[in-house]
Formats: sequence, C-alpha cells, structure tokens
Amino acid sequence: MNTITFRAGAALLTFVIGIGLATVLAFNRAEPRINPVDLNNESPTLEMVFVLDTTGSMGGLLEGAKQRIWGIVNEVMQSPSHPAVKIGLVAYRDRGDRYVTQVLPLTEDLDKVYTTLMEYEASGGGDAPEDVRQALADGVQKAGWSRSTSRLAQVLFLVGDAPPHNDYQDEEDVLATAGKAMEQGIVVNTIQCGNVSETKQVWESIAERGQGQYFAIPQTGGVQAIATPYDEELSKLGTKLGGTYVAYGGGAGAEGDRFRAEAKRTAEVSETTVAGSAPAEARALRSINKAVNAKAYIGDLLQNIENGSVKLESVAESDLPEDLKKLSPSERKQEVDKRLAERKEIRNQILSLSKLRNDYIGAQQKKQGGTGQNSFDVAVTAALKQQLAKKGIR
Repeated sequence: MNTITFRAGAALLTFVIGIGLATVLAFNRAEPRINPVDLNNESPTLEMVFVLDTTGSMGGLLEGAKQRIWGIVNEVMQSPSHPAVKIGLVAYRDRGDRYVTQVLPLTEDLDKVYTTLMEYEASGGGDAPEDVRQALADGVQKAGWSRSTSRLAQVLFLVGDAPPHNDYQDEEDVLATAGKAMEQGIVVNTIQCGNVSETKQVWESIAERGQGQYFAIPQTGGVQAIATPYDEELSKLGTKLGGTYVAYGGGAGAEGDRFRAEAKRTAEVSETTVAGSAPAEARALRSINKAVNAKAYIGDLLQNIENGSVKLESVAESDLPEDLKKLSPSERKQEVDKRLAERKEIRNQILSLSKLRNDYIGAQQKKQGGTGQNSFDVAVTAALKQQLAKKGIR
C-alpha cells in the first residue's frame, strides 16, 4: 500500500503536495469537450462512492466537499480518456444518533448527488468511535456497484476522523469488509481528518487490505476555494443552458403530459436549488460540468440527440412536447437544429470562460506557492489518477 502522511516542513510533504497539485492543474487545464455516448456501454467509466462521517466534528470537511465535488468530477471527465462518472454517497454517524447510515446508490444524476450532499449537516457523535463497521459495509454492499469489467474503475473513499466501534460484535469487522471489496474489484481508500492515532492505525490497515491509499488531511478538510471574476457569469450561463432542456417520453394523453411536465419541473428545481444554496465556486463548476458531461440532464431530448443515443426521427410523435408535436417533420427538425445551435453557443461560452478561470486559478496558486497544504480534493484527485491508470483510463 502507498501511505501518504502529510507533516508540515517535511521534505516528503513538499514532494507529495507537488504531485497532487500538478495532478489537479493537469486535469483542470485539459480541453473541455462533450463526448458521444458509447451505445455498447464499453466506454470507460468511473464508479466512485464516498463514505462520509457526518458527526459534529466533520463540519469543515463537509463544507469543503460541497465546494469541490463538481471540480473533482470535472477533473475526471476532462482527463484524456473522458470517462463517464457515477457517484454514490453513504453518510454515517453512530448508534443513538438520528441515523446510523444514509445511502444514495450510485447514479449518473450528479444534481441528485449534489443536492443530497448539500443536505448533510455535521451533527451527533460525541464519543470518539463511530459506527464505521456499518458504514463501510453499506458502502460495499448497498451502493449498487456494477459487475466489474476491464473498462470500469470502482473506487471507494472512507472519510472520517474517528475509529470504529470494535465492541459492535454483531457487525462485520472493517478489514473483512475491505477484503470483500477488493475481491469484487472495488479499491478502498481512506482519508483521515485530524490526527487521532487510533484512527490512523485502522485507516492505514483498511486501505492496505482494500489495495488503496491512505491520506491524512487537516480536521477542516483543507479545501481552499479561490473566487474568480468568472464564477458569476459561469453560473448564469449554466442556468441559461439548463433552460434549453426539452422533456420527452411518457407517451400520449394526460399521463404523457404529466410525465413530461414532471421531468421539466425536476430539471428546473435542480437549477434553482443549486443557484439558491450552493457556493459560488460550486455553481461555476456545475456549469462547466453541464457543458462537458454527455449525460448531464436526465430525460433531455436535445442532449440525447447530441450524444447520439437518440435520433429525432425515431422519437414517436406522442412522446414529444406540444410545441414540437404540432410542427411538421421538416419544421420540427429545423426547430430542433435551431435549439441545438443555441445550446452549442452557450456551451462554447462556458468552455471559453472555463479556460480563463483555470488560468486565473493557476496564476493565483503560483503566487501562493501552490495549494499550501494537503486537502480533501487533492487527496481524492491523487488517488483517482493512480487507480484509473491501472484500468487504462488516463
């Protein structure tokens, strides 16, 4: 197992952070693009599950994750292999708290992932150990992992600051669970927040058994957000891009109308939820994701035409929204082509601003001499770079 322990002033610290920063900058500077969907499902894919301690001491980490989760996903999607990404979440606390675990299975609906993450609040806990046994077991057994293939990377991150309750003998030991994950093809990484020695020992052993990496980061998560002059405009463009959404499917009649109306309403709620509650950096990064992600919008006709999974002429007229249904086939194609051109123009504006934003961040980091410390996002990025490479995903 590769063990990375960050200690201020040590030579190893400078080396590791340099690698992590270089990885982040390399991902960030990749040319953004949208890619067609592989209809044979053979395109490279990352399935990534975060098992997150959400007790009272984890507030800083959770806020950092909310700021950087879109950035982490974008870094993967904009890497040379342009893999698809599915994310799952397991929030955990301990027996006697409001919940022991809450599981969001793996999904391509990244808005759902983000809104779930936004709902997490640091609360509960109190005694040092937490129910890590149940949390890790749920992350391995209940996250909805796909069957392992050569083009699929499956990575789990256990993130917390407290050791497991080893007195919970009715639950499987964490090392046994990590071993089962490894047998299924799931790599288990551990990220320790803070410096509790008992946690360090267990987290290192879990990562070793799961053939992953161990990272130690500050209790706060160490995430450093850099505001840029481009964030607000990117956010507005993301909302504008979302406004081009076209719901389809559901068939004819009132039931079909309700289906399409609900799909459109869900898309609008996603836009307003993020715009109303997310940090400025997260809103900007989400907009970039919508521009490069071939599956950014669930049930969107324009997106599915763009990525090649649907042809307009093959869509039943009864599945179309009313404004397209009433047009002749030739008029319908002209209207769809017009909307696709509008979307392409918005996307190009987002990608242009994204490059300016990345250059601005790179310049600011250079002035500051790098990130200045290890962090949640640097740790995740460093692990993903190595573990995706083992699957031939650059």
